[in-house]
Amino acid sequence: MKQTAPLEIGIPVMDLVQMVDFYVAVFGCDEIRRADIPATLSEPIRVSRDGYVNVWLQFPGGEIVKLVSPPTAPKQQHRPEFAAETTGIAYFTVYCDDIAGAMEVAEANGATLLSERALAVNDSGVKLAFLADPEGNVFEFVEA
Repeated sequence: MKQTAPLEIGIPVMDLVQMVDFYVAVFGCDEIRRADIPATLSEPIRVSRDGYVNVWLQFPGGEIVKLVSPPTAPKQQHRPEFAAETTGIAYFTVYCDDIAGAMEVAEANGATLLSERALAVNDSGVKLAFLADPEGNVFEFVEA
């Protein structure tokens, strides 16, 4: 197989407007597409029983997050104390040139810091921070 486009990740959301605003403000995403996916397609592909709105957000590096908003808000999953305690996608990583600034913008837009703040201000040459967006999806900032 040869990959023909950037990686796309789908994230079901409870509040589409809030989450689009968050991803645009925090990650500098651009909304590149929005579509109403009917139940005649969403049910056979096992995404939603009743259709959904799909919003494609492109990160500055080209990666794409698809925010998936079904008519009935999805249930928020319990986040384990440690990411590796359960299977599935635990977090995504965004490399940045100013972790302190990125964290400030994220927290001002509703993100919750999960890791120890000291990891983002150390002198080791690699600074990192784990945060959760307003709906609990975990992401990592890395400044190296």
